[in-house]
Amino acid sequence: MPTTTERLNNTTNTYFEIGAVSKITGLSPNTLRTWERRNFVEASQRSKTGRRRYSQVQVERLALMKRLTNMGDSISSIAPLSLENLRNRLLEYETRQVERNTTRSATSNINIHTIGSTAQTWAAVLPNHFQVVDLTDSAPDLLLIDLDTTTVECRRRVSVAALEHPGVPIALIYDYAPRDLLRQFSTDGRFLIRIPCSPELLAHYLTAALSKATHQSDPTVQGNIDFVSAPRIFTDKQLATIAASNPNIKCECPHHTSALVASLASFENYCRRCEIESPNDKEVHEYLGREIGKARAIVEDALLYLCQKDNLVIPPAEQ
Repeated sequence: MPTTTERLNNTTNTYFEIGAVSKITGLSPNTLRTWERRNFVEASQRSKTGRRRYSQVQVERLALMKRLTNMGDSISSIAPLSLENLRNRLLEYETRQVERNTTRSATSNINIHTIGSTAQTWAAVLPNHFQVVDLTDSAPDLLLIDLDTTTVECRRRVSVAALEHPGVPIALIYDYAPRDLLRQFSTDGRFLIRIPCSPELLAHYLTAALSKATHQSDPTVQGNIDFVSAPRIFTDKQLATIAASNPNIKCECPHHTSALVASLASFENYCRRCEIESPNDKEVHEYLGREIGKARAIVEDALLYLCQKDNLVIPPAEQ
């Protein structure tokens, strides 16, 4: 619970509305509203028009809570903590991270597994303490994946790698890639590196990616991710083709999973129409659309993984 000092600080005249708080903390307005409904946080006051207004202390609390949830803490476990305890908890995490990084710097090698021919080419020019390993020989410290392929294949590579190697940091290298794809990977917390660059700079970036991911929760677990609008990666025709395919796995999972994606995508479109046709309920339908979009993106990743495991061919999207 807030301390006396925090309550006194909340009496200052500086307040931030929800849009500014979202930009400062990285929390979406939807997440802020959800946390308030669940009594994890409460706006200091409301404006005359009913807009939420947050004090400086609350903004700092929210920023700390965002960082701690990214590191794996549940919001319910840290919401009751005072501002001082939140600071101390973050400091404890960061101290441990520095200790681990110091220990790692004293070791000889960083094992990298590459996915994609471009990633393999760039890994070959790294300094000697980066060792490219085969998964049958050694567990990787880092996965290096290139985005030099189609959007669907990029999503498949990252999704499968994250599911098969939970907790292993992922760095994505690219020269040119669709803006929506890069935005989504950035939202998911992936570490993006643009090439070409010098081997020394690439080594620096990879070391940073390794350090950044030390205590960060896996973005594949979508609980803390704020999707703006996750782009679809399967067209309706692709979903229909996958559903009608003959799977090697003796079950109906491809049919059911593709049908689920199609149903969620259809409901997303329905929410968008409702936003236009029912202006008075626009906020409700925006919320529903965002939440269903999160679910659809998760199930799409699961379908990509299923196609990979079952060797199902994904037909090309029509141009």
